[in-house]
Amino acid sequence: MLSYDKRKMDATLVAFCVFVCFAFGVADAAESVVRSRKKDIVTVITSYPASFYEPLREDFERANDSINLRIINKKTTAAIAHIQDRPDDPADVFWASAPDAFEVLKFAGRLAPIEPRSTGAPDRIGNYPINDPDGKYLGFALSGFGLLWNPSYLERNHIPVPHTWDDLRDPAYHRHIGISSPSRSGTMHLMVETVLQVNGWDQGWATWLEIAGNLATVTARSFGVADGIARGRFGIGVTIDFLGQAQLPAGVKLRFAYPPSNVFLPASVALLRDAPNRAGAEKFIDFLFSVHGQTLLLHPDIQRLPIMPSVYEHADAGQLNPYHTKQQDERFVFNREISRVRYELVNILFDELITLRVSDLNRLWRLIHRSEERLRAQPDVEAARLVAEARRTIQTMPVSEAQANDRAYATGLRRITPGQLVPQRHAELEAELRTYSRRTLNGAREFALAAAARLGLSLDPE
Repeated sequence: MLSYDKRKMDATLVAFCVFVCFAFGVADAAESVVRSRKKDIVTVITSYPASFYEPLREDFERANDSINLRIINKKTTAAIAHIQDRPDDPADVFWASAPDAFEVLKFAGRLAPIEPRSTGAPDRIGNYPINDPDGKYLGFALSGFGLLWNPSYLERNHIPVPHTWDDLRDPAYHRHIGISSPSRSGTMHLMVETVLQVNGWDQGWATWLEIAGNLATVTARSFGVADGIARGRFGIGVTIDFLGQAQLPAGVKLRFAYPPSNVFLPASVALLRDAPNRAGAEKFIDFLFSVHGQTLLLHPDIQRLPIMPSVYEHADAGQLNPYHTKQQDERFVFNREISRVRYELVNILFDELITLRVSDLNRLWRLIHRSEERLRAQPDVEAARLVAEARRTIQTMPVSEAQANDRAYATGLRRITPGQLVPQRHAELEAELRTYSRRTLNGAREFALAAAARLGLSLDPE
């Protein structure tokens, strides 16, 4: 009996050993297959929302089954900081709308040379080059900036439809406008800079400061503008075209229009200098410029303007063609170098003078506008002088255009990420501007209150 049991145990042990060897053999074979089928990773850092990049990613991976796209989704300013400050997590491709962001990275030496793709596109849109003349980034689509509004909201609040940037200064829009901050949104930065270049430094800031008096909020990201309008938090916003025309919740209908001073600029793609997978990155860029990739930009979930002119020949009726659309005066040329030099300065100025002061600016401009309305019916020389002083005080910039365009003046200014040491020059400028903003708000308020009192207006700004 014992002999039989021993033989049985020996046979069982042998079978178990055979099974283990077989199992591990299969596992080794399976691991070998997995290794052989392991896909290349192409890392793309972008400010675009998932609704934009997912259809493109799906089609690219379908056409290139050996490659997976890894998307790092960050605001443009945060993407710049990631590329500059995160050598432990290098990306292959930078993909965004704001050309001045590419200029910042180019100047920092973060972009690799890139060969233009054949698209049939002209060298320029208006007076602006579609591809970087220095060969560091390529325009794959075109973007325009405009006004977004909710018709039912405007009707309900008896507000006229805006047509120009200047229209947004009208007191009829008091606390009905939403924008994003240029320090948190590359597209908003580009809109701010475009107005500064079209109107000139001082007049451009005067425009933004008066629009600020009509703001309901400053959203954290560009996408928050359309979302806020759709949800009825405010009725009007300024945004880039593809966000203004994106899909909305059922039953919500918004309108978007380009102002007469619109400028179309290229949205671009670049190969990063430290790209770990340059070959895969080049394939992704090839896909963006293929006929299929360009046609996909017109998909309802994406709604971008392709760079390839021939795509518009087969587009649906009513599709806007930027090559056949009137733009800003042809003499205007967006200056990328000036924008690059003062990139962080403009962000700091906007935040210290506007983003952090919305409530104060609401009250101040309400007083100024009410006084100006009363003056039209009740002329008063002294009150008019006081109102003019209030305007002059709040709209005088603490930094001149010559200073802003001076490379030395902007030295030491940069996007600050959490945990990062703030450069001394950056901290000092923020502190100076904070003090300046409080002082000018107080001074302008005194003039406005004196004018309102002289005109017999209630001192309650609302």
